[in-house]
Amino acid sequence: MRESLKNTTIILLIILLFFSAKSYGEEIEPKYIDVKLTMPIVDDYMVNLESPLGFSIFYLNEKDNPLLLLDEPKITAIINGDGFIELYGTDGDSLFTLPSDGSLIIGSNDLEDPTIKVEKDRYRDFIRILTSNNKLVVLNHVELEHYLYGVVPREMSYTSPFEALKAQAVASRSYSMSNVNKHQGEGYNLCDTTHCQVYGGYEFERQETNLAVEETRGIYIYYDNEIIEAFYHSSSSGYTEDSSNVWGGTIPYLTSVKDIYSLASPYSNWKISISLSELNAKLVQNGVYIGDLKGVEIIETNSTGKVNKVKLTGSLGEEILSDSNFRNILGNTTLKSNWFNIVSGGTNSAEKKAYVLDGSSILPRHIDIANAFIIDGTQYKKANRGTVNRAIGKDRSENIGTLYQSEMTDIVIEGRGYGHGVGMSQFGAMRMAEEGFSFEEILKFYYTGVEVF
Repeated sequence: MRESLKNTTIILLIILLFFSAKSYGEEIEPKYIDVKLTMPIVDDYMVNLESPLGFSIFYLNEKDNPLLLLDEPKITAIINGDGFIELYGTDGDSLFTLPSDGSLIIGSNDLEDPTIKVEKDRYRDFIRILTSNNKLVVLNHVELEHYLYGVVPREMSYTSPFEALKAQAVASRSYSMSNVNKHQGEGYNLCDTTHCQVYGGYEFERQETNLAVEETRGIYIYYDNEIIEAFYHSSSSGYTEDSSNVWGGTIPYLTSVKDIYSLASPYSNWKISISLSELNAKLVQNGVYIGDLKGVEIIETNSTGKVNKVKLTGSLGEEILSDSNFRNILGNTTLKSNWFNIVSGGTNSAEKKAYVLDGSSILPRHIDIANAFIIDGTQYKKANRGTVNRAIGKDRSENIGTLYQSEMTDIVIEGRGYGHGVGMSQFGAMRMAEEGFSFEEILKFYYTGVEVF
């Protein structure tokens, strides 16, 4: 009898554990998140919404029972004189007034296609509108998996191998949850730009990427039983970057990995040319005032050979920038990564051969730059640090060869890779998938010491 009772107790415990067990993802996953919409918004004070069968108004936490039904297929939300949000119909009549705190949300009356068009783009689930600094803040109040429907195809082409799409879905889901409070102080969770993840809503969904999200539903990447901040980038071109070299501080799962799968990337090698005047203008626009730009020099690299610091020399002084600040000033799509070298002065320097002499020799030789002359074939010109622009690479070699006259207009930069280089290389993930690796294997390759479930 005692043995029977013991067995029954064990069975009951197993049943209770089975029905109460949840994955880590299910335990912490919110049903809805708020994503700030910026891409479709054209006016800070007014937004147009469209739903062919009309709209329903709900309390934020009571989505099953509408507070009000609106038959209008198109409505316009405008801040009124009292700071509330007035909803107007197509005839200009006021239909309803929303509070400014976003405690009421707007849904579609179409149960089969419950999307709402915000200006030109459609979004799933609900639209939530609040105000900040007397401006409208338009949010997509959306289920997490539906949010990923609109993220994955914006971050990776839907034509990519399916296991790579699944790896992207899990990385994006993990990144979303680890950053879910990124904009909490502003009244929402995430934004729709590269600051968080690019989110295009319903318009950008594809069958392939939606399926990748569904087949990995509830799956996250964990390190030490916590969801990781799953950074990813376009292409590493040989080595991923250690997080400490980019943002400082050591994150154990974001260490440098030798990445042979990214070597064939179209961004393995690239070259850009930028004029001094354009770079000078960009510096001024970003609050860097050093007069006329005279030189650009890499002064510090990290253990993988990527740039940490750049020194800019101008007629009024010098400025030292981190690689990320320098990339932001030039534009992250222009200076594609921090793995670069400054190779020459570009157009004008290529047209002339410069020889350096000390005034007494007829043969070029290495001398003190302060006592150097440059000969362009027609004249002598006294050269010193005030009249010669310099572009010095990270290896600090070929210094004489990289001197050029002050009439130079361009700086030429060669580089490798695309993006910050931390975490998963999307090109590498696609190549691994082509070679038969599963999405779990891809993620474990790029994120050190993690578990995927």
